[in-house]
Amino acid sequence: MADSDVATAPPPPQDDRMLRIIRSAMTLSPRVRRPLASTLRLVPLVTPQMVAFMVSPEVRSEPWNLYRALRNRYPIRRVPPGLWLVSRHADAAALARHPRLSVDESNSNLFPDTPPSGPFSDFVEGIMLFADPPDHDRLRRLVARAFTPRRVEELRPRIEALTAQRLDAIEARGKVELLADLAYPLPIDVICEMLGVPEADRHLFPGWARALASRFDIEPLRTPEINRAGDQAAQELTDHLDGLITDASRRTPGGLIDALVSIGEEGDSLTRREVITTCGLLLIAGHETTANLIANGLLALLRQPDALAALRSGDVPMERAVEELLRHDGPVQMVQRVALEDLEVRGTIIPAGHLIVLLLGAANRDPEVFHDPERLDLSRSPNPHLAFSSGIHACLGASLARLEAAVVLRQLLDRFPRLRLDGRPQWRETFVLRGLKSLPLAWDG
Repeated sequence: MADSDVATAPPPPQDDRMLRIIRSAMTLSPRVRRPLASTLRLVPLVTPQMVAFMVSPEVRSEPWNLYRALRNRYPIRRVPPGLWLVSRHADAAALARHPRLSVDESNSNLFPDTPPSGPFSDFVEGIMLFADPPDHDRLRRLVARAFTPRRVEELRPRIEALTAQRLDAIEARGKVELLADLAYPLPIDVICEMLGVPEADRHLFPGWARALASRFDIEPLRTPEINRAGDQAAQELTDHLDGLITDASRRTPGGLIDALVSIGEEGDSLTRREVITTCGLLLIAGHETTANLIANGLLALLRQPDALAALRSGDVPMERAVEELLRHDGPVQMVQRVALEDLEVRGTIIPAGHLIVLLLGAANRDPEVFHDPERLDLSRSPNPHLAFSSGIHACLGASLARLEAAVVLRQLLDRFPRLRLDGRPQWRETFVLRGLKSLPLAWDG
């Protein structure tokens, strides 16, 4: 490993050309993109397959063959438009914890000299998700007390009650769209109650979350439309939270917003802007990850009748099953880092300033760590998956997401013993977050 300053040189011309090609292809109509990607994915070379993955949601809905090829042949691979892909578990785990990797994408030489501006850039500048130490450590420390295992477990009765209420409302229908009726609104209820967001405001957050989820994707994979929608959502979310912070009568007393406002007012290293962005991050991340975990996990179970039967019978503890669902098809497929100095990984030098993508979804099916990794094995133990990343940037709300998923899946399976798919699931077009757009379900009385 060699020390150096963060590189500022622009990406090579071929990367710039490929970036323009990929972005142009992403704007094509699905009728054109679909056959293009289907052709590219059959080419026995990694670059065409990666282009197919980038431009086609249909290819991204089944990424496992690509992940396998990368792990087997190209565990550390640079692909246009200048990304380093890391696909093996040992490497991803080590780099997630590496002290000389940054989560601030502005340190990457893929970006222009002019700093990004706009509501979304202003929003992310103050959140711990894209902050390096010491700012990250300070922000996380102030919020982490609300997510200790003991505090999260205290929420179990309320989560069980909220889940039961949602299921009561849909039971007589005989069918449900899981995302719209349960997997999205339930985590919103939970995180809003924690924060002190009034019930009347909660319908606003799913739309903002969907726009911001796409905006959180890696920069080369975002279209201008995604950027504009993310800016609008960030501005509206910021304005709304600013109003809740300004007027205490608009929020439910005793929530985390009250606690963070008090910290800021006492001058304990938390500015008003940081209160807004921290609350915004918790609201978005607090239900996006959980909703995707619930829906992805339930779909995997419905496609594996033997695993589902073992879970229904009680042969496998729900908590262990949730860990395997996280590994098998987790809600976060990749995270990005920027090298702050030249790094050597498996004999390959990754130069300073280059953008590194840790493919958590690929690492979680690494046969060097997991026996028969393609199989859904609910009794798998140990299960050192990286679904919530690792190191100082590991998901703060992981224990809450686990608890919500366990409660929802248990109540769904207990209440609806004949639960089944009622149509074709639809996947979202995002890259970093892997989740369904719709999951239609039905049951017999």
